[in-house]
Amino acid sequence: MTAPIATVSESSPAMPAGPATPGSTVSAATGQRCAAGKIGAIGASFVSANDGYLLGITLKNCWADATSKLRLRKTTDGGLRWTPLTAPPAPWGGIAPDGTGRVPADGVTSVLFADARDGWAYGPGLWATHDGGASWQRIGTKGWAVQSMAATDGHVVATLLSCDPHASNCDRPSPVVRTSPVGRDAWRPVSGAAGEVRTVRAGTGYAVSPGVGQYGTDVSMFTGPADGSARWVSRRLPCQPGAIALTAVTASRLLLACALLGAHPATTSLYASSDAGVHWTRFAVLGLFDGAGAIEQTADGTVLVAGIYDGVELSRDGGRTWTKPATVDGSLSVQGGGPLAADLVTSQDGYVLGDLGPLWITRDAGHTWTQVPVR
Repeated sequence: MTAPIATVSESSPAMPAGPATPGSTVSAATGQRCAAGKIGAIGASFVSANDGYLLGITLKNCWADATSKLRLRKTTDGGLRWTPLTAPPAPWGGIAPDGTGRVPADGVTSVLFADARDGWAYGPGLWATHDGGASWQRIGTKGWAVQSMAATDGHVVATLLSCDPHASNCDRPSPVVRTSPVGRDAWRPVSGAAGEVRTVRAGTGYAVSPGVGQYGTDVSMFTGPADGSARWVSRRLPCQPGAIALTAVTASRLLLACALLGAHPATTSLYASSDAGVHWTRFAVLGLFDGAGAIEQTADGTVLVAGIYDGVELSRDGGRTWTKPATVDGSLSVQGGGPLAADLVTSQDGYVLGDLGPLWITRDAGHTWTQVPVR
């Protein structure tokens, strides 16, 4: 699923961790409390306001290491409670279990569900379930690394790279975009598509190609039918290479966040398009530490921007003013760095996922947030 000229202040300082509760430990490295049996969430995917899936890893002293194992959880009440599912029999793709520094080719770091039966764990490997997580099958990619995935209207679209960009021997990996019906693994190339798949909506997919990483180089967006029935077209984005987030609110209305990196905070410009990216209008500028990792908008117009490093911003007046949820922005997981995943599933319901698992949910359009432990 998916995540706008205004100036905002930096996040408030993180509060020190309090005393440990019974049955918990405190990490010497981070000072975080770690409840017994807690898993570190690394990805989430909601198919409705109530039904969602969370991919996590086991922790040691509140942190990940080479012994971390995958765990999969499901919620049917919007994230308040989570029950175990069978995790894919794959290694975690974040730390090489053999200690060599190489990420295993079948490892995974992300999760995506299209519905209650069809889901995928990926990055750089690819695993699929078509029975709601009861069983998983590895999908062969012939050495290509899965970078991103998105699903809409019965089809799933993925970007694969010619080699894993985290590998020391991978230089300038080439991307391809492929599509498959969600209910079966019948992948085929998408003509004209390139770049990283960022969002899909109403049968249309969108991918971003970051150019060659040089200042002044145009960044392109590729868009077309998610089922690959027609060639995708290229449209220029008003961005320089850097941190780029894109979401499709409808099939024609898009939101875009662009940050040129190199300074902290990074000036992050937010744009809107009402014609599927043919024209763009800037409607806000934020100062985020390392740009935005996600941008979302609900049906009632609330805009959420999740920073790569420093939390979330919310606007309910078209980007003129912004607020920061203190419970999220003041947390150690945000202040300590690490990407955030965020989604406004409906106008009222949403979640923010911090580094290795602090999970916050909202049921009132972001006015209040509740942190939920996942075990």
